[in-house]
Amino acid sequence: MISWIAAGNRAESPTNLVPESSEKYYESTENAGDQGFWLEVKGASMTATTNPSFPEGTRILVQPEGFDVVSGKYYVAQHSDGEATFKQYVYDAGWGYLVPLNSAFKTVEMDENWEIIGRVVDARIHGL
Repeated sequence: MISWIAAGNRAESPTNLVPESSEKYYESTENAGDQGFWLEVKGASMTATTNPSFPEGTRILVQPEGFDVVSGKYYVAQHSDGEATFKQYVYDAGWGYLVPLNSAFKTVEMDENWEIIGRVVDARIHGL
């Protein structure tokens, strides 16, 4: 597991992430590749009243390389200002969107300022 700041730095230079910089290690049956990493969900934007739901504290496994961008799947994206976010990617009518599962939060239209930096391939709710 790494911090959201480290995830953003890792997107800029994949060599920034070395095993020694990880905060904790978690296992998964999913393959996130050699550079895969875990993040902890922050905030309530991905908390839904139905499944799937990723409440704050959920651990997500990110595959940062070798993934396709598929509408309906979950990704970590980074804005050019350095902000990183976890959302569902939706492609509709020729445009890409970063969609929160919580309707109280705003959908973000993808533009040249956003880059998808990894696909979420596993999730674990903490404390179960």
